[in-house]
Amino acid sequence: MPAARLGPPELSGPTRGPTLDAMTPDTAAADAVSRAHRRVHRLFRLMLRIDVEQLNTPTLEPTIHACNHRSLADVLLASSTFHIWGRPIRPLVAASYFDRPGIGRLLREMRSIPVSGTETIDLAREALESGWSIAIMPEGRVVPREEWAETGVGRAHPGIGRLALDTGLPVVVSGASGTEQFWPPGRMLPRLTPWKRFPVALRSEHLGPLTGHRARDVTDLVMAAMVRCVENAEAVTGIPRPTQRTLQWPPCPWSSTRMRSWGWSWSRWSPRTRSP
Repeated sequence: MPAARLGPPELSGPTRGPTLDAMTPDTAAADAVSRAHRRVHRLFRLMLRIDVEQLNTPTLEPTIHACNHRSLADVLLASSTFHIWGRPIRPLVAASYFDRPGIGRLLREMRSIPVSGTETIDLAREALESGWSIAIMPEGRVVPREEWAETGVGRAHPGIGRLALDTGLPVVVSGASGTEQFWPPGRMLPRLTPWKRFPVALRSEHLGPLTGHRARDVTDLVMAAMVRCVENAEAVTGIPRPTQRTLQWPPCPWSSTRMRSWGWSWSRWSPRTRSP
C-alpha cells in the first residue's frame, strides 16, 4: 500500500468544463483584432527599437497574460507584442481611456475589456470562456517611479490570482522595460524624436495553470515571476532604475517645478523677485 503524502493539500480553482478547451473566438472578430495589432506594430516600430522574446507555448487554449505597468505606452507595446506572437489577445484597459479621441477608437478595435469596478473580473472570465486570451496588468494603474524603483514592479491586486484559480487556465507573465522613457507618466503625449528610437524590451515566462490556497498566494507567485522578467528586460535595454537622487527631480529638465527651484517663473520669463 503506497504511503500517504504528507503536507498541506493543494487547492485548485473550479474544474473547467470539457467545452472550454474546444472553444475558439469568432474568426471574423479574431481577424479584426489581429489587424488592429498589426497597425499598431507598424507605427510603434517607427518610434521604438522593439525587442520582444518569442513565446514558445501551446496555443490550444485561452491564456491569461500578466505584465507590469510603468507607462501609458504599455498598451501599445502589448498590441505590438501580440502581433509578433501572432495571437489575438484582448487587453484589460481602464474605462476612462475609451472616451479619449484616437486611443478610444483603437481600444475598441482591439476589443479591449474596460476596467471599472468589481465586474471587470466577470467580463474577463466571460472572454476566457468564449475562447479569447486576455492581458491584464495586476498593478491596476501606472505605477509611479518611486514605487517600482527597488523591485521593478509595484504592488498587485489579487484579481489576477482569483481569475487564475477560477478558470484553471495557464498564465504567462511578462516584464517590460523602456516604455517609461518613451512615454513618461504625467505626460499627455509620448516623446516623439525622429532622430532617436527608444529601446523597449519585453521578456516572458510561462507558468502554466496555477494552484494555491488563496488568490493572494497565486498573485505573489505571478509577481515574483514578473520581477524576474523585468530584470531580464532591463538587461536588454540597459536602462537603470531610478535612484534616490533622480527621484528628487522631475523627468523633464525644463519642468515648472525645476525652474521654480532655480528661482525662475515661467509666467514672467524673469528671475523671481525674492523678499529681503
